[in-house]
Amino acid sequence: MGNTKKERIIMNKSLSGVPSFALSFVFLFLFCITPIKSAYSQYACLPTCSVTDGEFLALAAMGLSTTNNRNAEFQITSPGDSRTFEIGIFDGDGNFANWDLGGAPFVILEYKLFLDPKGDGSGSPILYATWSSDGTFGDNVGDPMPDNDWFIRVLPNSPQALTQDGSYSYRLEMRNLNSDIVGLNSYKVRSNGTISIPPGSAFNYISSPASIDDIEILFPNVNFDDPACFDPGRPGLFCNPLTDPSCCLNPTNYDGLWSFCFVVPEVIETLDIWDGDFDYGSASFDSGDNCIEPDGVDVDTDDPNTPIPLPLWALNTDAITQGVSSPTNPADDDGCNPIVNRPPSVIYDLVGPNGETYTNLNPSGNIEWELFNISTNPFNPRLYDIHVESIEPGLWCVKTEGNNMQNLNSLRVPYAVIGVDEEGDPVFPPDTVRRVPTLNEWGLVVLSAFVLLLSVYYLRRQRKVATEI
Repeated sequence: MGNTKKERIIMNKSLSGVPSFALSFVFLFLFCITPIKSAYSQYACLPTCSVTDGEFLALAAMGLSTTNNRNAEFQITSPGDSRTFEIGIFDGDGNFANWDLGGAPFVILEYKLFLDPKGDGSGSPILYATWSSDGTFGDNVGDPMPDNDWFIRVLPNSPQALTQDGSYSYRLEMRNLNSDIVGLNSYKVRSNGTISIPPGSAFNYISSPASIDDIEILFPNVNFDDPACFDPGRPGLFCNPLTDPSCCLNPTNYDGLWSFCFVVPEVIETLDIWDGDFDYGSASFDSGDNCIEPDGVDVDTDDPNTPIPLPLWALNTDAITQGVSSPTNPADDDGCNPIVNRPPSVIYDLVGPNGETYTNLNPSGNIEWELFNISTNPFNPRLYDIHVESIEPGLWCVKTEGNNMQNLNSLRVPYAVIGVDEEGDPVFPPDTVRRVPTLNEWGLVVLSAFVLLLSVYYLRRQRKVATEI
């Protein structure tokens, strides 16, 4: 009747091991169901997925351009087991109603999607789809891209886009058809695969509210009927959110912070970052109501390691030879216009995979490019900005702060700038996921090893108990 002593001891040992062993599997299960920031999250977006944060990429036309006044391009991948993929373009119209700058005649944008089985834009391009911002040509005739909303297309994956790693690859190219018009088009792009800006491709970004609707999106508490909030007789028109905590411009959905990330695949000697038209330089009011631009506090300087003349990729643009650029247009840390001002004067950090941070405290001035780099080579101020012991492979990010609204900025990095998910975390293309595990993926590796060791230990203990009895 009942269990023998040996059976009871083994059973008790087994039961005593169940809580910790089961708990390990619970932890493993929780890690497995936690979304991993890798290829094919719900959406990958550039520069962000949010439609209320005021952050946009931009194509600029005459009078507002630096390096990218006609074209922009993106690499899109879709998983090999998916029959379709989605492309979304936010505010792809050129009518200057929301987020866009300029006036009639409007900028007309052409969007072309190419099959790209090599994944790098090389070879003979095969056109897959064409769209127009105003719906006058392409595959969306009579269906113009919406203002302040997503233009969405779901397309079948083409066998001709299949890459060697089993995914599908496409290249999206955007072109401004009338760059002689003064204007600027702000937009976002996304895909339910992955999306990135190709290596070495210069791009523009901006926060450009152009209507009352935009202001109300960025400043939820704004009230144009309240003189304490908005007064046409007040310098700057609005109350100052920096000096008045109760100002109706607090809080704001645009904080002046941006992040652009890329993967360095191997150990390298030098990492070059080019920043363009950052308009570094400050302005402020004097003791009266006069705005002083520049105020002499933050002023652009001549950068000794930026090569002269312009680099080849910046030729035939509005960019000028680098030097001392003052005043800037617009003034960067513009104390004279509190609604657009985001202090401090614009700077950025280059952040490495281990958290190492290198800061550029004096980026480019007006319509110029400046080179900021780190290098393991012997320090030479005419060649390098910062000497480092190593440049490790992994995820690197350019994190800027103090980007005023209405100020167009440009960047160029030597690696693909990767899209982010709805939470702002990078979504790695398929060929980089294995190379750069995320925190959750490392957690799975460590936890799996721990569970394995625990299992071995538990089984050995069980065998030892059974042998001794």
